[in-house]
Amino acid sequence: MRKKSREEDMYPYVWRNLRNRYPARDGWKIRKEDRRKGYEPDFVVDRYVNGEVERVVVEVKLTCKVDPSHLRQLNRYVRNLSGGNVRIVKKILVVPAGADTTNVPKDVEVMYLRKFTCRTTG
Repeated sequence: MRKKSREEDMYPYVWRNLRNRYPARDGWKIRKEDRRKGYEPDFVVDRYVNGEVERVVVEVKLTCKVDPSHLRQLNRYVRNLSGGNVRIVKKILVVPAGADTTNVPKDVEVMYLRKFTCRTTG
């Protein structure tokens, strides 16, 4: 991974990938959340269908190993953003290509960004 990269450097690539998966023509809106508050994910993708909100919660991590704290953070965002007429349809964790995601549960989709890569040692 480039030493000077930041999570924010990943955002344009994440947004493009999300737009390809969740097109505006199908009613999907992508919002990059304001991180100053500290309790919001990097992106929220949602649309209204029959009076219900379908929502995708997306967290971006510039790390080469996903640890339990990353998953707890994502799940906390999901809890805070669900309920009522809101249905979480997907949880996405975005990491650099080559990141160790062996401890990511099956209910979390991993999006690997090829523009950012982890180097293996050894």
